[in-house]
Amino acid sequence: MNRFHPIALALVLPLAACGRNDPPPPPAPPPAPAADPGASPPVVGMVGRRLQDALDAASAKLATANIPVGARIHEGVRVDDSGTALPKAEITPQGDLLVEGKAVPVDAAQRQLLLDHRANLVAIAQAGIAIGAQGADLGMQGASLGLKAAAGALKGALSGNAEEFEKQMEAEGKRIEEQGRQLEAEADRMICARMPALLASQNALAAALPAFAPYATMDDSDVKDCGSNRNADVAFDFADGAGAATAQPDAGEAMDAAAEADAAATGASTKQ
Repeated sequence: MNRFHPIALALVLPLAACGRNDPPPPPAPPPAPAADPGASPPVVGMVGRRLQDALDAASAKLATANIPVGARIHEGVRVDDSGTALPKAEITPQGDLLVEGKAVPVDAAQRQLLLDHRANLVAIAQAGIAIGAQGADLGMQGASLGLKAAAGALKGALSGNAEEFEKQMEAEGKRIEEQGRQLEAEADRMICARMPALLASQNALAAALPAFAPYATMDDSDVKDCGSNRNADVAFDFADGAGAATAQPDAGEAMDAAAEADAAATGASTKQ
């Protein structure tokens, strides 16, 4: 099995769209009053708003950015499955394959296969942005719960309502933990369900375009095991010129953070 972690990929791939030395995007317009019922809930708070702006910018940038493809990172060097060093490869929005910035000659059929594979990569990245926004919101809920527990424990002890406060914190922690579980399931649905199409487009492209073949690092086990290793490190370098992207938090870590917040809330209230 290759070190290909699709959930981590989906969370990190948008960095490729934001890592270039482009001028910062203009301020986002005020949100529309009516929200799309199928869209991810916005992240709240000042930090949340800044994060949401960054996620929105990454989502928009994916349409015009070159998408890095394939290859594993070993000690800072891109390598194929045999450990041979590989140059950086990207697929452009126009369907060109760039290897070290130079376009590989392709015919019309190969270009369409490149576009198909790029579309599948972008779809997973967009799903990762949606999951990332929900995970960030959940993490901030956990942090808020921890602060509330610390501040409320003393107040509860002084007022004689410490036991009731503890019950409230436990219930809130369990609610966040359950949301974390639901987010894991949503990540599987939104990301892992797209993996068969990504594998198929990769294999079709590798068969038709020899220059791409060394970058076809997925196999059937990656599809089967998608989501089973939620805290794995990222096996690809998706940053553009800024160095390798390393481990990123995912839905599983959001649930862990919620559980820790629950424990912290209980501990804070019982120590008073």
